[in-house]
Amino acid sequence: MGLEDSGRRREGTSRGPHSILHAAGLRSSALRPSRGFLEGGRGMDGPEEAQAAGPRLDELKRRLVRAFQRAVLRGSSRRLREEAAAREAQSRARVESALAGLRAELLEMRFQNRQLARTLLDLNMKMQQLKKEDEMETASESQSSEDNAQNLE
Repeated sequence: MGLEDSGRRREGTSRGPHSILHAAGLRSSALRPSRGFLEGGRGMDGPEEAQAAGPRLDELKRRLVRAFQRAVLRGSSRRLREEAAAREAQSRARVESALAGLRAELLEMRFQNRQLARTLLDLNMKMQQLKKEDEMETASESQSSEDNAQNLE
C-alpha cells in the first residue's frame, strides 16, 4: 500500500470541516492560520496581523451564524407547514362532520314535513266530508220540516 493508495482512499472520504464551510458559503482561505503560526509557533508578529485577523474572524462568525440560522429556519418552517397542514386537516374533518350532521338533520326535517303534509291533507279531506254530511243533514232536516208543515196543513 503506497502513497497512491492512500490518496485514492482519501478521495472517497468526506473533506471534514471544509465541506461544512463550503456549504455555508465560506472559502477555505478564510481558515488559513496567520504567518506567525506557520513560522515555528512563535506567535503573532505584531498588532497589524491581529488587526487583519479580526475582520476575517468577524466575517467568518457572521457567515456561520447566518448559515446556522438559515438551517434552523428551514427546519422550523417545515415543521410549521406540517403543523398548519395538520390543523387544516382537523378543521376540514370537523367541517365534514358538521355537514354530515346537518344533512342527516335535513333528511329528518323532510321526512317530518311529508308526514305533516299528509296529516294536513287527511284533516282537510275529513273537514270536507264533515261539511258535506252537515249540509246533507241540514238539507234533510229542512226537507222534513217542510214535509211536516205540509202534512199539518
